Amino acid sequence: MKKMIFLAIVIATISCASNKVSQTSTNSALISTGWSDDDTYTVKVSDKTEDGAIKAAKHRILKDIVDVRLRNNSRYTDIVKIRDEFDVPLRNGVIVKRQQNHEEVTIFFQIQDKGLKKKFQRQ
Repeated sequence: MKKMIFLAIVIATISCASNKVSQTSTNSALISTGWSDDDTYTVKVSDKTEDGAIKAAKHRILKDIVDVRLRNNSRYTDIVKIRDEFDVPLRNGVIVKRQQNHEEVTIFFQIQDKGLKKKFQRQ
């Protein structure tokens, strides 16, 4: 009888412990904005529609590039030329996380390209 009680306690402890691990792993999958590495840049934007949020994300990325280049005193700050230069990474950008709020959609939009950070800081 004592063995059965002990066995029930051990099983209950193991089953509770496995639930806590799975909850922790889902919470640790948070996405951060900015640079993940030298080739990956992520922004977070909200809009009424997903298409509007994607357009806003691309605009935010272009604005961030111009801001970085202005701070670095770069001579390459023309937004039209920057849009052409970053056309491929922006076209290949992906939504890595989507959240639906009451009246708007929030997305995490990520672009990737080899040497992306150096392209951002071009002087």
